Amino acid sequence: MTISLSGNIDSPNSRYLVFTSAGDNANLHYWLKGYRNFDLWVSYYGDKKNNYEDHSDFFMAKKGGKFPALHYAYQHWENILNHYHAILVMDDDIIIDGSGISRLFDIRDQYDLWLLQPAFDRRGKISHPITQVNPFTSMRYTNFVEVTCPLFRKDKLDAFMKVYDPVLVGWGIDWWYLDSLKPDIKGKVAIVDKISCINPYDWMKGGQREIDLLQDMPTRIKNWKSIKEQHHISEEQGTVEF
Repeated sequence: MTISLSGNIDSPNSRYLVFTSAGDNANLHYWLKGYRNFDLWVSYYGDKKNNYEDHSDFFMAKKGGKFPALHYAYQHWENILNHYHAILVMDDDIIIDGSGISRLFDIRDQYDLWLLQPAFDRRGKISHPITQVNPFTSMRYTNFVEVTCPLFRKDKLDAFMKVYDPVLVGWGIDWWYLDSLKPDIKGKVAIVDKISCINPYDWMKGGQREIDLLQDMPTRIKNWKSIKEQHHISEEQGTVEF
C-alpha cells in the first residue's frame, strides 16, 4: 500500500524538524504554543480521517511507531528530510511547548551536539534516573539519551537510519543509535536540564500504552536481543555523566 504525503512538500519552512507518530490522544497542541522555529511532520496511526493534518507541515496516515515511520519517510522522501539540519523524534504524549522545543534546537547549534534531549520533569515518568531534571545544572554531557524524545544532528540520524531495522519499535533503539555514534561521543551527547518536559505516566493516559498495541513487550525484548547480538551492541557500560 502506498502512503501519501501532504503538506508544504516543495519548500520546507525551517532548518529544524519535529517528527512524531501521533494517535488520537496526542499532546501536539502543547508543541504548537509559543515561538516556533521548526516544522512538524506527523505520521498518524489513529482511525479518524485527516486528524492533525491542518496543524502539520507534513502529514501521512501510517500505522506504527515513530522510528519505523521515520524509516519509511527516509525511504520515500529523503529529499525533503535532507532540507533539515536537525530532527527531533518525539513521542506524541510528551508535554512541552513550542518555545522549549525551539530552544533545544538553538542549544544543539550552540554546542554542536550530535544528540540531546530535554530532561524529564519529576511530575512524569522517569525510566532512567540520569534523565531526571537536575535543578542545579543547565546541561549535562552524558553517554545516554532516551528513545522518548531524542534530537539528532541530521547527519548522525542519517547514519543510524542506514543500519536501523524497523522490526525494532521501542525497546533498545536508544542504545542502538548511541552505538552508531561511537567511539567519540564524549562532549557530543547531552541532557538539557534548563529545558524540561513531562513524560506522562500510563495512568494519565487511561493506563494503556500505545506501544503495547503495536508490539507486546516480550516481542520487543526478543527483537532487541536479536538486534543486539547481530550488531554487537553493548549496554554493559550503563548510563554515565561525563
